[in-house]
Amino acid sequence: MSGDDVTVSGALSFDSNGGRSTAVLASGSEVTVRSGQARIQLTGGGEIAVCGPAHFSLLKSGGAITLALDYGRVHPMLDAAVPLTIYTPQVVATPISVGQEPRDLSVGLDQEGTMCAIAARGAVNIEQQLSGQSLLVPQGGAMSLDGGQLSAAPVDAGNCACDLMVARSIAPKQLELSVPVHPTGSHPAAAPPVTAEQPVYMVYMPPLTFDFSAPAPPPAPDPQTILLVREARLQPDVIFRGQVEPAESPAAPALQKKTKKTGKGQGFFAKLFGVFRGHTNSPSCAGVGCSQPQS
Repeated sequence: MSGDDVTVSGALSFDSNGGRSTAVLASGSEVTVRSGQARIQLTGGGEIAVCGPAHFSLLKSGGAITLALDYGRVHPMLDAAVPLTIYTPQVVATPISVGQEPRDLSVGLDQEGTMCAIAARGAVNIEQQLSGQSLLVPQGGAMSLDGGQLSAAPVDAGNCACDLMVARSIAPKQLELSVPVHPTGSHPAAAPPVTAEQPVYMVYMPPLTFDFSAPAPPPAPDPQTILLVREARLQPDVIFRGQVEPAESPAAPALQKKTKKTGKGQGFFAKLFGVFRGHTNSPSCAGVGCSQPQS
């Protein structure tokens, strides 16, 4: 909704800048147009012009919209599929689509209780709440209610109509919704960004409490009782990969040396050297008894 001199109660948001007011209405919002005009743009299709002074409330249940008019002039311009009912203290006005065409009507109610209705496009069903008396205003017709009685007497269109001049003077705030962009054939899809592992922060603090019977809210927790813990994984600069072997014992060198001399895979020159060394170390024998083995 947007308007010149408007106050709203129960709106989702309200912004006033330079004498222009813009609001996002919710079910149950109460609107007062002190002077000038206002415009309500419906999400389901269509809009409602309001000429001040006016006071009304908006209710929405499912897709049905109810406008409770206390006083003022309203000019709904609706699509055929938008259900709208206008309630006044004495009368219920329901726009009716003709041939699934859009509806255009005006309903006025002054503070003395005099009511009028004009059906520019479509028809309007007028029902008296107390007596149940109803009157169907055809397309292009008008009616008035004075003293609680329905009448099809001629209506002064100037006193009942509410032209949508606000559509030219006040531009409603445009709400832009972000939409994900899908890649097309002409633009190659970008590679997904490489995300590095980020540290994880955990906050440990006393539990929050609430007591509806307490006259004042509980005090905020003491900062000294709040603990901030950062979880991170250590990444070393240098990483060694290999095999760890046990250290050698003192007796191991002699054993390994003997194994190298007689082990499998010993070279030809090493074997030849062992043969000559054995003959060199053998004691020389001369005289009687040399052929006997030595003890």
